[in-house]
Amino acid sequence: MSVFRILTCLGLVCVSSMVFGCEVRLKPVVHTVEYHSDMACAASPKDCPWAHLDEQAAFTALVNCLLAGANVIRTEESGRAVESEPMLVAPVQPGYGYEQVTTAGEGKVCSSNETVCQVASRRERELTWATCGAAPVQNIAWRGGRDFKHADRLTESTVVTGTLADALDDFGPPRGMNGPDHFYTFSLTEKTRVETGVASNNSYWSSRGPLRSPWQPALYLLSADGKTVQEGKVFRAGVTYLFPTELEPGTYYLVVDSSKREWSRGKGTYRLYLGLNERLMGPLGS
Repeated sequence: MSVFRILTCLGLVCVSSMVFGCEVRLKPVVHTVEYHSDMACAASPKDCPWAHLDEQAAFTALVNCLLAGANVIRTEESGRAVESEPMLVAPVQPGYGYEQVTTAGEGKVCSSNETVCQVASRRERELTWATCGAAPVQNIAWRGGRDFKHADRLTESTVVTGTLADALDDFGPPRGMNGPDHFYTFSLTEKTRVETGVASNNSYWSSRGPLRSPWQPALYLLSADGKTVQEGKVFRAGVTYLFPTELEPGTYYLVVDSSKREWSRGKGTYRLYLGLNERLMGPLGS
């Protein structure tokens, strides 16, 4: 087989398949991400709050999967209609839960006679990383307010799921884009590190059509008087984020916006991450 033929068969689509006779079978792209919980202090390893730490690790795994742009790829070979069952990106359990117990006093977060407890992946061992997979949309609490007055209130670090299928275009040009949008609000009582991103990570592949890219959401951070504090930047296809920043006490709004041309791709489904004093997206202003 010639070098050209080999290279042709390595791609997602074999352009010259009819000429050279090579066969390409689409396989799901497997994404893995790191994760960690906070550190806790305990008298001994058996006293570590593993259930709570595991929840924290699961949350960071989910956020990292979303930010990694882990697309859900389904084929007709699954036996299901491509459009009938939308899927959401989610870490595959038990993709996390590596119990990492450090020695007494290590990390300088506990006293010398206590054990430091943490659930975390090991950077040098990818087998402990979380696999990003897909979860069906079942019993999802759909979120998102239709305008400033009805903004959906967020009170803690969270990932929420919304769809713009029935949303209005209340945040249009020149401030926003010309497609439907959703509004969220949160309040701070003290200076707080805030990081946030929105992901529309879903795409489907069919033998009768091309790979369909995710739609690209827009994201705005507004002050209580409606002035723009930050505008989202494209992190990667389907993922838009705001640079981590510290905000003064007050009320703020997040607007997930879309263009008329793109929002219907994937039926306008998105996942919004808000992190309050989280550190999953790098240093301030990065």
